[in-house]
Amino acid sequence: SKQTMTIDTVQWFGTKSRTRREIILTTFGTAEKLTLPVEVTTKTGDIKGQLCARLGLEPEELSFVVKQSSSHKVLLDSDEIRSCTVRGIDTWTRKKARHPHPIGVIGAGHIGLRQALSFIKEGIDDFVVVDRWEIVGGTAWVKNANRTSKLQTELGVYHLNYGVGYTIPRETMKTWPSRDELLAHFQLVCEEYGIMAHLRMQLEVRSIDVVISQPDKPAHSTDRQHLNVMAVPPNNGEDDDQGKVDWRFSALAVYPGGLTKPLRVECVGEELFEGQIGYGMFEEFDYTRVPGQSVAIWGMGAFGVENVRTCLEHGATKCWLICRRKNITMPRVLSWFINQSVYPPPGAMLLDAMRPMYDLIPDDPWAYYSIVCNQDRTAATIRQKARFGIGDVYFLASYYGKVETVVDSIKRLVPREIVMDSGLRIEVEHFVKVLGFKADMSLDKLAGIREMVGFFANGDWRRWVFTESPGVDAGRFGGTSLSPGAISTVETYSYFLNYPKDAAALLETQVLPRHKADKDKGMPAYQWDVRQSASIGMIMSSGVVPGLAELGGSYANLNRMKEREAHPLEKFVDEVAEEWYGYCKMFREADDTRPVLEYPYSYEFVRDLVERNDRQGEEEMIRQAERSAA
Repeated sequence: SKQTMTIDTVQWFGTKSRTRREIILTTFGTAEKLTLPVEVTTKTGDIKGQLCARLGLEPEELSFVVKQSSSHKVLLDSDEIRSCTVRGIDTWTRKKARHPHPIGVIGAGHIGLRQALSFIKEGIDDFVVVDRWEIVGGTAWVKNANRTSKLQTELGVYHLNYGVGYTIPRETMKTWPSRDELLAHFQLVCEEYGIMAHLRMQLEVRSIDVVISQPDKPAHSTDRQHLNVMAVPPNNGEDDDQGKVDWRFSALAVYPGGLTKPLRVECVGEELFEGQIGYGMFEEFDYTRVPGQSVAIWGMGAFGVENVRTCLEHGATKCWLICRRKNITMPRVLSWFINQSVYPPPGAMLLDAMRPMYDLIPDDPWAYYSIVCNQDRTAATIRQKARFGIGDVYFLASYYGKVETVVDSIKRLVPREIVMDSGLRIEVEHFVKVLGFKADMSLDKLAGIREMVGFFANGDWRRWVFTESPGVDAGRFGGTSLSPGAISTVETYSYFLNYPKDAAALLETQVLPRHKADKDKGMPAYQWDVRQSASIGMIMSSGVVPGLAELGGSYANLNRMKEREAHPLEKFVDEVAEEWYGYCKMFREADDTRPVLEYPYSYEFVRDLVERNDRQGEEEMIRQAERSAA
C-alpha cells in the first residue's frame, strides 16, 4: 500500500530526534551561565532568536563560539546548538534603557501616583509628577467629591499601594472609607514610599512641545527626541508667566482622570423653584438643610445612588430618583464577588444573583435597557453609559418607600415642584443634580494629539495618555474598582520606558486600534469607549510583547488574594448585614408592623456563587485549551 509522507516521517539529514538534553551557555568575559533544555535537533539560530527577543538584541550582535581542540569555531545558525560561549553580551539580564532627561507625569490622582510608585519599584528615579491641586488625590477626590462621599467598592481592591508585596491599610481604614480618609491615605503612601520628593503641586501644564533633535536615530532611541513642558500656577491668566516652570522630559505620561468635568444642565424655571438647587458633588449642595424634607435627585449613575444614601442619612423624608432610563445598581456583596473572582463572572450569573435585591423594589434587572441577552436568559451583556452605583441602601430604601424611581424627563420647575413631561408633578424642597461627567476636550490640543494608537499619542511611545472609560459594556466582569486596572496600566508604561525597543516593535505591528476625536459626541481622541479600551489591554498582554505577557502573569490571583485578605467572605457578609440592619432601623417608620427585613444574602448563597463561578471558569479554560490544541 502507498505510504503517506508527513513532516513526521521525513528524514531530516538522516534523523529527526526529539530527545531532550541540556546545554550551558556562558557569557564572554563575565562567565555568567545559563542552562537551557533543548532537543537534539535544536538549531543555533532558534536559540539566537529566542535570546534576542528576550534581551532586546539584534541577531547580528550575538555569536556562539565552541572550542575545537586548539581553535575556536563560530556556530552557524543551521548548526545544532551545543554548550558554548556567547559573545556580544555580558549578562543574561536584559539591560534597561537610560533616558537623558527626567520622565514627566501629569496628574497626581490615583493612577498618576501609582505610576510614581511603579517608577520607584522599577528603579526609574528621575521623574516629576505635576498637578494643579494643592494636595494629592486628583480631581475626582480633591475637587468633585464632598465630605459625605465614600468609596463604593471595597478597600481591598482600592488603595494606592495595591500590588504584590504591599500591605493593605486594613487596620487604619474602613471597608468603604470617606473622601477625607482616602486623601489622608494617598498622602501617607506618598510620604512612606518617597513620592513626595518628586511632586510639583499647584502647577497647571500650559504647553507641551515635541522636539526631534536627532531624526536619524531609530524610533526606539531614547535621545531621538524630547518634550518641552511648561507649567504655571493654575490661577495665572493666559499670558501671566509669574511662577512659570519649564522642564525637558524624555517621555511623558498623562493621567487626566475620567471624573473631571461635570455635566451641567439648567432646567426651565429654576429661578421659580424657591428651594435649594445644587450639584451633588464638590461642596455645592448643603445636605444639612434636608432633614424632614423631600429631595429630587436627577441622574441614576454612581453619584445618583451615592446621593440617595447621603440625603437619607441626613434625615430626608423621601428621595425621588429621576432618570430617563434606569441603570443597573450593584448590591455590595456582588461587587465583592466580582472583585475576588479568578475568572470574570458572566453577566447572566450576576443578573440572576441580583434578584434577591431587585425583588424588594420590586423590579426585574433583566428588563433594563442596558441588558442584551438571549431568549432563555443564559447569556447577557450589560451595556450602559453610567458606571454601576454600588450599595444596598437603594434597594432597602425602595422597599420602605424612602426612594421612588421616576423614569421620565423634566419639563420645567415651578415653586416647590418638578413638572415631568408625562404630567407628573413631584413636590420637593430640594433638587440635586448628578448628571455625570465628560472628558476634557482641551487636552487633545494641549498634548498635540491628532490620533491615539492604543494609549500612545500619535503613535509615539514617549507620550502615554490614559483615562478611565465611561460606562459599562461587558459580558464578563473582572472588577468594579480602579486599582487592579491601574497597576496593569502603569507597570505597562514602566516596562516600555525600560524597554523602548519593545514599544517601537509593538507600534510597527499595527495591531493597536486607532482613535480620533469625535467633536459632535464631545469625545476627545484620548478617551476610548469601554470595549475598545479593554481590547487594547488584551492585545498588550496577549503575547505580542512577550515581556508584557509575563508581567501580566504575575498578577494572577492577585485580586482574590487582596480582596479575601482584606474582607474574608463571612466577615464581609456580616459587615454588609450589620449596615443593612442599621438602615432598617433608620428607615422603618414607628407604625410599620412588618418584621425587620432580613438581609437577602447568606454565607451559603455567596459561597455557592463563588464555587459555581470557579468551577465554570475552570471548565471553560479546559475547553479553550482543547480547542487550541485541535
